[in-house]
Amino acid sequence: MSATRPFFISQKEIDLVDHMNEELIDEIVGQSVDIYKVATEHTPSNIYGESSTKYFNVGFRVNCLIRYNAPEVEQFQEAGPDTNSTIDLMFQRNNLASGSLNFFPEAGDVCDWNDWYWEINGVTEPQLIGGHPSFNHAIKATAHRSRLSSINIEERPR
Repeated sequence: MSATRPFFISQKEIDLVDHMNEELIDEIVGQSVDIYKVATEHTPSNIYGESSTKYFNVGFRVNCLIRYNAPEVEQFQEAGPDTNSTIDLMFQRNNLASGSLNFFPEAGDVCDWNDWYWEINGVTEPQLIGGHPSFNHAIKATAHRSRLSSINIEERPR
């Protein structure tokens, strides 16, 4: 990793981009998800680190940008059609680390959005301002729709 900083991008400009994106996500777009982190202290695991039953902590709300991908329908001869869909969640890195959240999305976390539960498959940090690793700006999580029977969360009244 290079110890030098980009010549034409100052910290003041990075702070401006962060502030504008925070205001855009929080005040203008206003999309949010409820995140449920896996409670590792209450989830038993076998010798391989796997668990057939997962327990989750109390959920909390996080503002982010959400992209809903078109659902795909698979046909099964024995069981009939099955609809799968995915979402992309884009979080602002500074927004997650500041305040009371201190949160980083991880594979296995569950989020509640649009009356469905979504399990996070993977997390990447694809957006570097000026292409420099010191300026990580965004965190992108991909999630697939999960059945209520496969997660240990009680359905809340709607």
